[in-house]
Amino acid sequence: MPDSPQPALPAGAAVSVVIPAYNEEQRITSTLDRLIADAAPFRILEIVVVDDGSSDRTAALVTASAHASPLPIRLVQLPNNRGKGAALRAGVTAAVGDYVVFVDADLSATPSAIPRALDIIEAGADVVIGTRLSAEGVDFRRTQPRIRQISGHIFVLLRRLIVGLPYADTQCPFKLFTRAAAQLVYPEVRTDGWSFDVELLARARKHDLRIVELPILWGHVSGSQLHVGPRTALSVIWELIAIRTRVGRA
Repeated sequence: MPDSPQPALPAGAAVSVVIPAYNEEQRITSTLDRLIADAAPFRILEIVVVDDGSSDRTAALVTASAHASPLPIRLVQLPNNRGKGAALRAGVTAAVGDYVVFVDADLSATPSAIPRALDIIEAGADVVIGTRLSAEGVDFRRTQPRIRQISGHIFVLLRRLIVGLPYADTQCPFKLFTRAAAQLVYPEVRTDGWSFDVELLARARKHDLRIVELPILWGHVSGSQLHVGPRTALSVIWELIAIRTRVGRA
């Protein structure tokens, strides 16, 4: 790392941003640039990128950004593609901030929600989860392709039926934990696939953590690594049943 000055951070807790990344060479550099630019107002101490077994130049680009950045950027590499859950567990283990927030590599969920989430945490919450439903009733998920909207509705029905979580939007790619809450819950989660968030929140409820939903700005970004199809549907059903078996019904 070059001897560059660190950005001036406000007094108080500092945030580790954890980003799971799989074959994200087309956008990881711009994502990191945006987070670096917003480090001070968002109280970001570091960025941890977990390369989930990418076959492209994701890791090399993260390394290049780290060498040029005044903000610490750390790369954690998994030898094989294991899924979002495994990547986030590795990222939380590596994080050193007082608070840990995870966002997707495409920043579809804007990091501008971090200050509001911190206010909620500092008022007594343990976990803040983003929801793509605005306070005025606008559903930002409608910007997705129709097939993604349909599959999302089916997932919500299955999740409520099998696991029973009450939250409006478990899959929103914005979640902020206190460090203590993250270290308590993340290591317990066994789901590596798309339903990782469901088990994460189910276990947080089992620990009686205070979870608050926060409406955030969100917009669909093309190039998603999620492929919707019969095989994905069967995998998700199996994951939800496994979560119900391990954790119980909420």
